[in-house]
Amino acid sequence: MPAILGGPAFWPQGAPARLLPRNEIADQIARALQGDQWAVYEGGEHAGLREDLAQRFPGRRPVLTSSGTVAIELALRAAGVGPGDEVLLAAYDFEANFKNVLAVGALPVLVDVVPECWTIDPLGLEAADSPRVKALIASHLHGQTPDWLRLRDLCQAREVVLIEDACQSPARYASCELLGAEINGESALQSHVGEQPVGEIVAFSFGGSKPITAGRGGAVLLSTERQEARLRLYTQRGNEAYPLSELQALVVRPQWRILATQDRHRWRQAMTIEAAWDELCGQRHVSNDRHDESFLVSLYKLGLWYEPEIWGGLSRARLVAAARAEGLPLAEGFQALHETHSSKRYRHAGDLVHASAAGRNVLQLHHTALSGSEEATREVMAILLKLKEHADQLQRD
Repeated sequence: MPAILGGPAFWPQGAPARLLPRNEIADQIARALQGDQWAVYEGGEHAGLREDLAQRFPGRRPVLTSSGTVAIELALRAAGVGPGDEVLLAAYDFEANFKNVLAVGALPVLVDVVPECWTIDPLGLEAADSPRVKALIASHLHGQTPDWLRLRDLCQAREVVLIEDACQSPARYASCELLGAEINGESALQSHVGEQPVGEIVAFSFGGSKPITAGRGGAVLLSTERQEARLRLYTQRGNEAYPLSELQALVVRPQWRILATQDRHRWRQAMTIEAAWDELCGQRHVSNDRHDESFLVSLYKLGLWYEPEIWGGLSRARLVAAARAEGLPLAEGFQALHETHSSKRYRHAGDLVHASAAGRNVLQLHHTALSGSEEATREVMAILLKLKEHADQLQRD
């Protein structure tokens, strides 16, 4: 019997603990607390993290921030976006991206997503184009990545700044590099930095639930001195207005070093779960097979396409509630932006039907459910099977 109906929870203690280099972080915090360097505004760890990012992303100018949300806002300001400008973004995206565009005085222009997917559709950009468009925000979402090369070419042709929202996925890899059985040995994989970002400006988040976390925090990668000057003009107010603390930088640095190994583990577990999900639903819903894409990304939340009809009419909200009662960190996807904001606050191109469908049908499985052993992955599948077998009863009760 499902836990929500009175049965025992499958995971009463919740999902496995997140993958973190806990011993190294604990040792470094203990050393930091022996003196007062942890309490300075910008110390060795802060400078060290900036240097880590500069080495990992050659040619970029890293700026550390207080959150990923602020990182996107600062990316817009660095791009010179302001009142009277327009910014393209997917109609299915994190709400803060929409609000950040408004915060800098610009107008969001919503574009549909790829059918049965949740990344911005390059085919919709032509209809959305106007002389006022200054930037485009494109996000990695739920384990999927946009067609970056096509977006880059479109932006360069129109002199539009491409902002890469990597807040969910701090790294990207060629599939054979990440998922191969052995890649020059495990030690080589640990130092593997993956593919370089395509966006002219890139934003990261170190929020509390992210693959790399300090509880809060983020970073922006800039491409030009002019962008950095614009950003500094806004953030420097006698001190740094949106800072990352020394302790946060200390916690983040060792996580970057082992990210590729963790990403490899999560992707292997995710492929198993995704295959089981497709079998459970009787068909594959996502049009672009992630396993055959040119790039894979760090998994923050694995996206699953849910159609209530296949589950006997069980609503998505009820399925999520039942999964959480079992201890499984499953959640509904985002709401489509055009369905949650006044039409006076944005412009749109086309009817956005696929973004609406994503807003109704996407499920998100948190990365902690992908962080355990193969046995834990089988338990994830067992929980989903348990709920499918009791779908009728869950719907009635």
